[in-house]
This record gives sequence, structure tokens and C-alpha cells, in this order.
Amino acid sequence: MEEPTAQPPAILAGDAEREHSTQLLSRAVVEGRLTLEEFSDRVERAQAARTRDELATLTRDLPAAPATSPVPATGTSTDLAQAQERHVAFCSRLVRSGPWELAARSEFRSFFGTITLDLSQARLARAEVELQIYNLFGTVTIIVPESVDVSVSGGGMFASQVVQPHTAPPVAGGPKLRIVARGPGGTLYVRTKSTSG
Repeated sequence: MEEPTAQPPAILAGDAEREHSTQLLSRAVVEGRLTLEEFSDRVERAQAARTRDELATLTRDLPAAPATSPVPATGTSTDLAQAQERHVAFCSRLVRSGPWELAARSEFRSFFGTITLDLSQARLARAEVELQIYNLFGTVTIIVPESVDVSVSGGGMFASQVVQPHTAPPVAGGPKLRIVARGPGGTLYVRTKSTSG
């Protein structure tokens, strides 16, 4: 009776290999291969991976990154102008959720309205995108997956902002969302899926 052949031991993954996997995942978001929620889930698993095999399963369905082309982060002002989108909620409700592409620069205006943007299944036009929010006595809620680097700036007279922190720090080199808020009297909520209940 033959004894089963012993499997070679799993090779432990190093920090550089985890970072390389994260870069592949970041590129996949920009290329439209992964949603922000899928990116967040895979990055979390990559950071916790102990072996090379565990890392390989996270990027197996993605193409290898070209050696010479970095992830595009910004473009020329002409590119940004062409990629900009505008949306308005005037005394009404606007909801964006499910699979959709977030342009490099988007502007959402709420005039006594309600806007809800769920970015869980969104795909990004670039590695760094900007959301401009003009909020006149309205309510704007933005739901962002974990691992996405979010910054909020601006504001307005009598306006309020409720930004709930992520439970984990953003991933270095991961997607970035810049939110620029303005307008009087509005309320802006920025939260993760887990806290949006």
C-alpha cells in the first residue's frame, strides 16, 4: 500500500506581496473589473492572508498589471471637464445604488431635496474621484465601502456634516473619494454600509 505523497508546506506571504495584491485590486476597480464593495472585501482578506496561496486566490480572476503603466489618478483639466456629471434634486428625492459608474468628477445639487448615493457596487472612472455636493436645506447621504480613502471638505452656513469613521484604516494606494460640500442649511451624512442600517 502506497503512502500518500506529502504536500509541500504553504509558503508564507510577505508584506511586499500583500501590497502587490492590493495594487492589482486597486487597478481592477479603476478598470471596472471590481466594485468598491468587492475591492474592500478582497483587500481586507489580502491584509489578513498568511500564505501566497491565499493571496493568489484573491487576484486569480484578474489580469496581471502591465509593468509600465501606473494606475491613473488624475487627468488633465480637459479630461476632467469631459468626465464630469451633474445631477439635481429640487424638492425631490434622488437615489443612486446598484451597479453604476462614478465619473472622475460628479456634482450633485440638492435644493430642499434628498439625495442618497450608495457606492457599494459603483465602479470608479479613475483611482481618485471627486464628488461636489451643493446642499441647500436638503439631506445628502453617501454610503462608502470600507478600505476607500474618503476626505470631506467645505461646508456652509447652518450646514452640518456627520462623517462616521471606517472601522479599518484606508488602504495605501487604494481608491480615493474626495467630497467637497457647500451650501447653507443642508445635512451631509457619510457612512459605511455597516453603519448605514
